Amino acid sequence: MVEGAQDLQALIDAGRKVLEIYFNESVLTHSQAAKYFLKWREKHSFSMRELGKEALLKASYRKTSDGVLGVVQTWEMDILGQEVEPMDGPVLIFDEIEKPGNLGAILRTSEALGGGLVLLSDPKVDFFNPNVIRSSRGLMGKSEVKSGSKSEIYNWLKKQGLPCVATSSKASEFSHTFLYERKIALLFGNEHQGLGEYWKQKVDRWVSLKMLGCASSLNLNVSVGCILSDYNRSVGRF
Repeated sequence: MVEGAQDLQALIDAGRKVLEIYFNESVLTHSQAAKYFLKWREKHSFSMRELGKEALLKASYRKTSDGVLGVVQTWEMDILGQEVEPMDGPVLIFDEIEKPGNLGAILRTSEALGGGLVLLSDPKVDFFNPNVIRSSRGLMGKSEVKSGSKSEIYNWLKKQGLPCVATSSKASEFSHTFLYERKIALLFGNEHQGLGEYWKQKVDRWVSLKMLGCASSLNLNVSVGCILSDYNRSVGRF
């Protein structure tokens, strides 16, 4: 279920299959969603059904609705048995990520800063959770994301021959001066515990983010943004 015309349009632009669209004309007239709605009517053959205002607002996940709800077909994410290519940009690995809002924000940050393939190692979150969709502004449909167990993802990394770099506040090398390789995997632990013992033994290099204040750590999405910016500068993408 996708709520909001802008998020739904992002998924349409990414080539994801829309099954149905539900709307209410009276709510649409008070929002910017009307222009998207007219575009869909003219250029697409989606199944579009009008709901009463009360029914639409009851089905709405957000506090305020723009009058559009869409049903989009989910897609396969399992890395096992698939020919998955690294893509341009660094591979991003997230171990046991558990907050849907964080994951959505990370996918939006990754898309903006040129991140490549995203791998979810034993995720604790439903990728199709409404908060993932909302926080990514629908860009989760454009991102190439695969999921698997720790061992499945590590075996894929070994097959690709990608070095693995992770962050730690105890690392002696700082990310902003680190010389990143263009083809690389960037590894991040979950929001509460960081990296577990399995991945700690697989890391090739460790880097830290230099802090000027007294904070000991940053939000996971902020950390991803900092590391990707440092990577882009290091390999000459900026």
